[in-house]
Amino acid sequence: MRPKCPPRVRDALDQLLLDHEQIRKLLRQYDQLRLTDETGAEGRAERVDDLCDALSRLAHLEEGIFYPAVRRVLGRTASAQATFCDHARLRGLIAQLDEMPPGDRACDAVVADMGDCVLPWMNAAPAKLFVAVRLAGLDTLTLGREMALRRRREPPAKRLKPVPGPTGSTWLAASGWPQPGRLASG
Repeated sequence: MRPKCPPRVRDALDQLLLDHEQIRKLLRQYDQLRLTDETGAEGRAERVDDLCDALSRLAHLEEGIFYPAVRRVLGRTASAQATFCDHARLRGLIAQLDEMPPGDRACDAVVADMGDCVLPWMNAAPAKLFVAVRLAGLDTLTLGREMALRRRREPPAKRLKPVPGPTGSTWLAASGWPQPGRLASG
């Protein structure tokens, strides 16, 4: 038997792109299930769980590793701040889905809102933020190793929870980034 080779470590941006594609795929699958109703409430509930877990894992990596590293190299430029995903809104949507019973048709609207929250970020990031990160010279390979290590250490279903705060977006305030609606005044 051949020894197992260690998994290939991708740079941080490649990992994020793969995560984005996985989330797009889960959103498409949910939409297909919604339209065909072939698996019923259980199938949609399972896809919602998969989607929430994938988004939570991605957000933990972005908040804990990626955003702090990017902030160190890009500073607080408005263009960098504007491209970050609104995790506060995402937390609220995940919390709503967690409280809904399986098969609740209101899930459809919440999943659609979730897509509206994350898809613009996932579409804009490669063209704006990722280019700026590469031009700034951030060591994305080392960052990718750190992200891969965190993935292996974290439990598979660690969900984002809403974090109330006076600013309405505690994770942004705690990380030094203003709320998306306050970029111009900031």
